[in-house]
Amino acid sequence: MSQGIYLADGTFLPFVSEDLKTEIASRQNASFFNYEWLEQLPDPDPILRKTGDDVRVLADLSADEQVITAMTSRKNRVLSSQDYGFSAASFDGENASDAARLVFDNLTKDLERLNMRSLITSILDAPFYGMTPLEIMWEASENWWHIKDIIARPYYWFAYEENNKPFFKGDYYGAVKKDYLPAGKFVITAYNASYDNPYGTRLLSRCLWAVSFKHGGTKFYAKFIEKYGSPWVIGKASQGATKAEKREIAANLARMVEDAVAVIPKGAEVDLIAPNANTTTMFEDFLSRQDKTISKILMGQTLTLEMEGKNNSQAAATTHDDVAKGIAQADKALVCETMNEIAWIYTLLNAGEQVPAPIFSYQEPKNLQEQVLLDKDLHSLGVRFNHQHFVKEYGLKADEFTLVENREQFSSPENAPASFSAGVKNNHYKGAVKHQLAFDSALKELLPEALRANQKFLDELLQTVNNAADFEELEYALIEFLGSQMEMSDLEDVLAQALTKAECFGMYAAEKEQPAKEGE
Repeated sequence: MSQGIYLADGTFLPFVSEDLKTEIASRQNASFFNYEWLEQLPDPDPILRKTGDDVRVLADLSADEQVITAMTSRKNRVLSSQDYGFSAASFDGENASDAARLVFDNLTKDLERLNMRSLITSILDAPFYGMTPLEIMWEASENWWHIKDIIARPYYWFAYEENNKPFFKGDYYGAVKKDYLPAGKFVITAYNASYDNPYGTRLLSRCLWAVSFKHGGTKFYAKFIEKYGSPWVIGKASQGATKAEKREIAANLARMVEDAVAVIPKGAEVDLIAPNANTTTMFEDFLSRQDKTISKILMGQTLTLEMEGKNNSQAAATTHDDVAKGIAQADKALVCETMNEIAWIYTLLNAGEQVPAPIFSYQEPKNLQEQVLLDKDLHSLGVRFNHQHFVKEYGLKADEFTLVENREQFSSPENAPASFSAGVKNNHYKGAVKHQLAFDSALKELLPEALRANQKFLDELLQTVNNAADFEELEYALIEFLGSQMEMSDLEDVLAQALTKAECFGMYAAEKEQPAKEGE
């Protein structure tokens, strides 16, 4: 081992073993303040420190309609992704050992008994409240520790010591109860935690001012509407009217405000003055600004509010969609980190350090068009694929296609008919009818169940698809018929699979069937 390092000026700086093992940049050494007498590390949240609020105020903020909507929308970006799960791991990247497979199988069975959606939802609370403490309930059976349940506990029940060691303090306002967390019992998901702030960053605390201004403004706005929402009624008494007559006119005008009917003395006048509309707009803009601030903090974008009543901008929509995807990926990483820690504890408890823990991950939907291009490139290099490849990568059924040996190259979509109706009409391909029917059947299976049950819709869709002369027309036909019936994310997936299947059937038809001679 080296004894030290040489600096740029040629000075030799030796390694000192005691210095290497000693924590130098600690809280105790960085300040004259002595933290040892404190029962817990003070919460460094800058907003809560300025307002003097307890951390439990964050739960009250979630009652705001804009806050709860933004929280739910952000969570749904992750919860809508159902393609997640564990996989058995290995240290050498090869096949997993029997011990690793056993851990994977048992962990999967244990978690299947839990409400995974509820568990992931609790983990996704961490960005809003700073952290989510999870308590693992264990159950011993046949020399194996099984997970009975994983329960999310209130974030304000936990605190940290000056050395960032977490402990359970309970729901106490006065003296702190210190119960140190047993090994393997708790997993704490913290959002952007650091040495200075082990409690994590709380996005909800950043909404405190906006929610306060919003509620205060709403109360003022309600009083304003009550006072100035109706026209002002001004009565003008005739010259020489007595005090009693003026009081009578005032009483009649008051009844007019309530009943819209008034009887006034002869010679008196009544004017109605409408309130200033600009004042109302000012309050609406103020409240809208607070909602935008909340959305920007919690979701990273305000497109829904900003585009309301305006011409939609494709560039702005794309930018905001990219931001949303980035936040969703970060939240997925938070879920993966937590689930992998649970898997690590599970493996360590049941199999020890010599067995790798299962790995939790999200699998993004495959881009089938990119897969087609990759397969074409590989084919041009001499790679030949079997049935299993197309079944696995494209979701085709084994009886839907036949592989042709020793193909020179893949046909391109421009050269191969995506829809075979034109070929049938002109008798270009002898087996075109069979291929068309196979494609129609495959297309039906891609549709949602509700659309498959609508026979009239299916007939019109297939008729239009069958009339498509080329690949481009097929794509437009699918977009036109399915665009108004499906969500954009579902439509994109169906289009990708449908066009890929069309290309595969078309390439097979183009190579399998030879053009008929004139007159046949």
